[in-house]
Amino acid sequence: MTSGTTMTSALPAEHRERLMQFAGEVSFPEGTRLFEEGRHADRFWIVRTGSVALDLHVPGRRSAVIESLGHGELVGWSWHFTPHVWQLGAEAVTPVRAYEFDAVAVRAMCDADPEFGRAIATWIGRVLAHRLHAARTRLLDLYAPYGSGDR
Repeated sequence: MTSGTTMTSALPAEHRERLMQFAGEVSFPEGTRLFEEGRHADRFWIVRTGSVALDLHVPGRRSAVIESLGHGELVGWSWHFTPHVWQLGAEAVTPVRAYEFDAVAVRAMCDADPEFGRAIATWIGRVLAHRLHAARTRLLDLYAPYGSGDR
């Protein structure tokens, strides 16, 4: 992921420090499902070590991997937007260590401090824009007659 989408590059130091007040350290063994598409989004993570695959349920087939996330990357953005329901699923591809955040507490802080809230929303917007662009490129590579043209 581009540097502008990691928490350390997207958020000013004072906002990172405030956000990290909500962080708890967690570990997930390989194969652990972090969340399922359609379920309530009440937390999110920043990967410290390991790899997490974002996937999409495909009826009658195995879930399609949309993107792999690693060190410093945000796992989960649905917690920030009503109705707070996961749009994808996520699974630990390797053992993962991450910072876990309580979405309700972070949303409350965003509401209480508009500058902090704006910084968080901008960060998540950058992540979403990057992931949509990456998904578009992958789809073009798979299905367009001459690929994405990015090569």
